[in-house]
Amino acid sequence: MPMTIQAIVCTVDFSPFSALVVRSGVALAQRAGVRLYLIHAVYDPQDGAHPTTVFERGGDLAHHTDDARQRIQALMTDVPVDWEPVVRFGEPVEQTVAFVNSLPPCLVISASHGVSGFRRFFIGTVVERLTRALNRPMLVVKPGEGKDHDRFSGFRSAVVSCDGHGYWQRMAPLLPLLQPDAASRIHMVHAMEGPLEEVTTDSDAVSYGEVQQALQDRLDRQLRDQGRRMFSHADQLSVAIAPGVPQEMVLRHARELASDVIVVGVRRSGKVSRWISGSTTEALLRRSPCSVLTVPEPLDPIKTGDHRR
Repeated sequence: MPMTIQAIVCTVDFSPFSALVVRSGVALAQRAGVRLYLIHAVYDPQDGAHPTTVFERGGDLAHHTDDARQRIQALMTDVPVDWEPVVRFGEPVEQTVAFVNSLPPCLVISASHGVSGFRRFFIGTVVERLTRALNRPMLVVKPGEGKDHDRFSGFRSAVVSCDGHGYWQRMAPLLPLLQPDAASRIHMVHAMEGPLEEVTTDSDAVSYGEVQQALQDRLDRQLRDQGRRMFSHADQLSVAIAPGVPQEMVLRHARELASDVIVVGVRRSGKVSRWISGSTTEALLRRSPCSVLTVPEPLDPIKTGDHRR
């Protein structure tokens, strides 16, 4: 089911990247005509000997709340959108997910700080954990050299990772919002991780390679037809299909085309399988030279008990 956006949520941690996150959210909220929320989660350490929060017992709860609201207000001076500050206490991912789930369909915007080594292996970054926990699309903005972090004008060039699950198709209504420029470009990439299906043929003269090429050509036509229907706003549409590893192929095309954003679907999988085989989404978040838009696998409303439309 295609996605609709009725709100924008910016995660704000007051890092140097917060200005870019906020300016992106303001521009998109203004363009979509929806409300903007800025959420900041203050981690509340618990003392093992007491059930209450350390901040609360020390009398700092009100101070932290007021300080966060003032810093958010400083980021939102003279903005032309309807907005609301949200300050919560608790683990950032849990608090963000809980708040987002209380809203109508929305787009979450965050920035990747980048960590490496054992810390990422065991707990991942906040952004990576959010992509796994959220059932909403998330735009992870990445600062670029020579770019104005106080101004967001959209993404002119997008690379769409078109895997076989088709979750990427849900974001078709979002790209016109992210690509307001009439000269926008979309490059659809599909990596074949194994041999294509075999086709029975009556001619022994037709080689295996020829059959595979014919099937590859058929996939190319199918993706082009889908692209024309789904991305009619784009001025240029191109398709690349070839054997390879999805994340490597997507990254290569993003670099070669100097793309502004990569669009990728998120499959829900367990930690063990992710540690063994890795995640295309997380690999792109870590190594992408540009921003990344993640599109989650749709939840089953019967299993989740969520019957909202």
